[in-house]
Amino acid sequence: MRQTDDFEDKSGGMPIIYMALGVSFFVLLVMAIVIVSNGGKKNRNTAAVASVEEIKTTQQESEFVPGTDKRTAADLDFWDMYPETEEETKEEKKEEKTEESESTAENSLDDGKHIQIVYSDGSDEWVAINPYWEKNTYDFTNMVSNNGKLKYYSDGKKISYLGVDISRYQKDVDFSSLKEDGIEFVMIRLGARGYKTGALQLDEYFKQNIEGAINAGLDVGVYFYSQAVTQEEAIEEANLVIDNLKDYKIVYPVALDMEFVENDNARVETLSKDERTVISAAFLNRIQEAGYVPMLYGNTEWLLKRIDLTKFDSSCIWLSEEADIPKYPYRYEMWQYTKQGTVSGIDGFVDLNISFVDYSAR
Repeated sequence: MRQTDDFEDKSGGMPIIYMALGVSFFVLLVMAIVIVSNGGKKNRNTAAVASVEEIKTTQQESEFVPGTDKRTAADLDFWDMYPETEEETKEEKKEEKTEESESTAENSLDDGKHIQIVYSDGSDEWVAINPYWEKNTYDFTNMVSNNGKLKYYSDGKKISYLGVDISRYQKDVDFSSLKEDGIEFVMIRLGARGYKTGALQLDEYFKQNIEGAINAGLDVGVYFYSQAVTQEEAIEEANLVIDNLKDYKIVYPVALDMEFVENDNARVETLSKDERTVISAAFLNRIQEAGYVPMLYGNTEWLLKRIDLTKFDSSCIWLSEEADIPKYPYRYEMWQYTKQGTVSGIDGFVDLNISFVDYSAR
């Protein structure tokens, strides 16, 4: 037999109401979940579309079009992203140190113990200064220039002499005007030997020049342009000089001018340094035997590289160096300091010289 339920008599229809409320709440909950779920999907889809559009836009903006991008490697930051390796850094420092050492070594030659020789082809060479050769002691703070004319002073007294050297190239010279313009001595070319043919010749203006200079009261010296390639030729040249000076009194030196020539080959280029030395000495020894003051003319290259200067202790040196202050370190008695001097009595440019010795007083 079925037992009587307590709820039958006490609650009547209540369980059905609770069930209906539970079902309604469940339905509302499911609907809420669905709505929330659908809304999230819509937002995610929208965000996804936006992201794609942004990517497309970015790709379009950064797309490379040949010929339109003017950037260079220097504009790209990523070149600095990769640091140098230790080996690369060491190698760069080694190269920098080598360059610095080479530069220092080159500059160190200008140390007062070397002299730079510049050759006609533009090349140069640093030559060590011989500490045993006699040096010049000129103090160029005592040098005064007046319109290109130099004077050298010691203790407030002028102890130098201004001169020119001339040849047929100056043609007719007014020696009186020359003297009035402050010129005190003249070095006159007596003659020359042809640098190709080897033929001897007297300068066509020699007689006119030496007589004009002496008559104007100027001190006179002479020089000979040599292209001798043997001692016999050198003595022949010296004898030509001596023969043509016998009728004149000169007080300045007789100079030997042996040079190469520009834009051509000279006879003396075939000689060695020792041969040029022996030949030059033969000329100057003959001049000294005849009672004249021997003088050797040359620039720094010639005096230091083309002959052996130690063989000419008894000869005066006539230095040719166009400079405000000559760099030549050794003894010299006369300095040809410009080839573009201007003086009264000579048309055009002329070589100007300063003598540190009063040869007229000897």
